[in-house]
Amino acid sequence: MFFALLAAVLVIDLSWLQVFGQGRLQENTANTRRIMREYAIDRGRVITSDGLVVAESVKTEGPLEYKRSYPGGRLFSHLLGYDSHQFGRSGLEAYYNRYLLGYEPARGWAEEMTSDLERGNDLVITVDSEVQAAAAQALGRRKGAVVAMDPKTGAVLAMCSWPDFDPNALVSRERDAEGGSLAEQAMRSYSQDADSPLLNRAAMGLFVPGSSFKVVTACAAIESGLPAQTAYDCPGVLPVDGSRVTNYGDPPASFGAQDMAGAMARSVNTYFAQLALGIGAGRLVEYAERFGLNGAVPLDYPAVTPSFIPRAGDMDEVELAWSGAGQGKLLLTPLQLCLVGCAVANQGRIMLPHLMKEVRRSDEILERFEVREWRKPVSPQTAAEVLEMMVGVVRSGTGTEAAMEGVTVAGKTGTAEVEGKPPHTWFLGIAPAENPTVVVAVLLENSGGSGGSMAAPVAREVLAAALK
Repeated sequence: MFFALLAAVLVIDLSWLQVFGQGRLQENTANTRRIMREYAIDRGRVITSDGLVVAESVKTEGPLEYKRSYPGGRLFSHLLGYDSHQFGRSGLEAYYNRYLLGYEPARGWAEEMTSDLERGNDLVITVDSEVQAAAAQALGRRKGAVVAMDPKTGAVLAMCSWPDFDPNALVSRERDAEGGSLAEQAMRSYSQDADSPLLNRAAMGLFVPGSSFKVVTACAAIESGLPAQTAYDCPGVLPVDGSRVTNYGDPPASFGAQDMAGAMARSVNTYFAQLALGIGAGRLVEYAERFGLNGAVPLDYPAVTPSFIPRAGDMDEVELAWSGAGQGKLLLTPLQLCLVGCAVANQGRIMLPHLMKEVRRSDEILERFEVREWRKPVSPQTAAEVLEMMVGVVRSGTGTEAAMEGVTVAGKTGTAEVEGKPPHTWFLGIAPAENPTVVVAVLLENSGGSGGSMAAPVAREVLAAALK
């Protein structure tokens, strides 16, 4: 009876492992059989919306039959990530791994029973290679990020971050003269680099937004009953609860009486500080969260950092005033700022952001992204009013460097003070303002200068490429 009981326990345990534990066993990093099986599959290609193949598998010699190749090189590095038997996967290679291997969408039972997987599915992404190239060229060798989106669909047209990295170096199986792995050397170099080239600043980097956040403050104020005609006297220095809020300049510039449109065009800190104090911390935080702050952004990408605004109960008057002007403890990703712009450009609605356009097997479309609304933070009327204010920023305010001949551009500059370092510069651009089809957010990390002089020209080049 004792040995019969042991046999029963053994059968139950093995059955449990086979049926319920198979997923955990398959994903175990020590399971070399899983790795051998996956690298025996001709992994699907990644193709841009304009037909450029940016990731594909190539046949190799050795126990691992296929190796990943990235024809686009560094241009799509943060977006695609890498697929390495040594370091695992990142970026879209990780998020859509099962699709690229052919495990999803699930095959029919007859096909599953009678044939092994030999080739994965192709992933077509929303990114346009020319817009991506324009973003990379305009960014140049400056730390920062660019995100471009179609506000009507939520499609990401470009996502660029610098410093970048060479994904081909991380999937290399070559060795140096001493037998050392070149891929390990590349990974060590990237990991130890103080500039963090493996970090996708567009979706993962958090930065003080500066005056670009005034778009959110304006929306919150109008929705809270303070119309665009609300006027305040705007001195260079505004005393607030024993501290002060200042405008830019040395000494800080004074602007006299300003309404919301004038203060937006001139980026007047003391106006938006008073606006935030007028609506209160609860309303400012509520509307910031309506735009997506303090929550997960549902982008089909494995590493998206939530943007941050302090809770209303944690704000004193000084923090509230500076938050209204885009300073304080606020932290935004360039992706989040782009989504704010999408709401203004799309009648108060933010469509679900996405990178996947469709999944194909040869010429057959297996799955296609369905465009749908994610959030509606403000009314169409509020969005239209703020959009018109942003047109004034580019027409005659701090964002004139983003102006384009024959196209009405709306925008908002941002110059974010960072203690002990040069400021971050931002620009949020929308075009054409009459019927927006592209929104661009630009961040230049510790660039110095102003958002109008540094970031606006970058946005102009990306807007031009997207409209073309």
